[in-house]
Amino acid sequence: MHNKNRIKNLFITIFIALCCLPRYSTAQTVTFSEGDIFEYATYYIGNFNIQTGESDVQMFRYKLSSEDGYENDVFVKLWFRISMISPALGIDADKTLIILETDPFQLRADLWIDSRDLSTSTTTLYDNSIPPNSVNISAQIIEKINPGEFEQLLAAILTTGKLADGEYTFRVIVTSSESETGTFVTPDEVEKTFIVRTPSALSLESPGSSALADSSENEIFTTYPVFNWSSQTCTGCDYYLRVAEFKSSYHSTLDEAIEDETTYPFNQSEGWKLVEGGVSTFQYPASGVYPLEMGGLYVWQVKESRPTTSGNEDIISEIYLFKIAVLGREVESFGETQELGPLLQSLKQALGDGQFTALFGSNGDLEGYSPTGRFTLNGETVDETSATGIITQIINGNIPDIDVQVEE
Repeated sequence: MHNKNRIKNLFITIFIALCCLPRYSTAQTVTFSEGDIFEYATYYIGNFNIQTGESDVQMFRYKLSSEDGYENDVFVKLWFRISMISPALGIDADKTLIILETDPFQLRADLWIDSRDLSTSTTTLYDNSIPPNSVNISAQIIEKINPGEFEQLLAAILTTGKLADGEYTFRVIVTSSESETGTFVTPDEVEKTFIVRTPSALSLESPGSSALADSSENEIFTTYPVFNWSSQTCTGCDYYLRVAEFKSSYHSTLDEAIEDETTYPFNQSEGWKLVEGGVSTFQYPASGVYPLEMGGLYVWQVKESRPTTSGNEDIISEIYLFKIAVLGREVESFGETQELGPLLQSLKQALGDGQFTALFGSNGDLEGYSPTGRFTLNGETVDETSATGIITQIINGNIPDIDVQVEE
């Protein structure tokens, strides 16, 4: 009986002890529910203060959200790191530029966090509640590049004001807990690596060249030329194009011509026309522009608009000149001459004079044939401009030969 009482008392003691223990809720799960890390083509050092972590440009923006709601206490900490690899500076392994970490702060509603908020000078943010709650936040630098390496980095960029070429990695981690002094777990993190390169000049490829002396070397055989240029890979870059007539009796330089009245864009107040899709090729359109004429001399130029941490920055290409050959009435058919349209002009250039004349000239298999305006590409109806563009791309070697069917 005595042993039974001892066991009973022991169970009661354990039960009371368990009941008296402090109760902890499960850890709160806080994630980056929306947002992104933003990429720029060029990073200017003037937008950053590596000594304090301050930045006046938006590097990232994320919304912190608790998957479990806000009925129970939710505390979070943020950790942000910028690192780099730059062989140009002799940094061949991942090197920390700065690490910032906040003290724990309480979430009562979703909260947007901006990279511009993470610095040693930020003290208060406001959440998405209505009305918004003030959120007290404090950040400290827990690691940064040592002064000697920082001076080396600074010296390398003083002449341009830009970050040195290399790989830059941005990493943001959120940790959460049910109390300010509890254990913080890591439910979410984001990371992006960007390649920073010194912008290279735009290179115009075709048609034409920058030589003004002998325009016959820059002769093409279509009034709907395809303009091609090249540039290094650039995220978020836009290209703009302009074309103008070179009048020998009026213009003495290519610059004078390109700054004069443009044939493209048609609206002179625009100055440049955006090339849709960010591609590096463009065919002169058949409508909405001043038509190009056979025998005419024309100049063209491309502008690249690059997003940087100090706004958009423009890179202007050199100017190319080309001449459109005079084809006129060249094919004799049915005892009379036949005017060549844009499609036949391009086809003549693709086939060569001999083969074209053998097919479309007198006694040729296609004598008397002319485009009807009905074209199909892979079963889809296309217009004459598109068909001409395909032939021009074949001439330039941009696409392989394709099968063509002619309906009688």
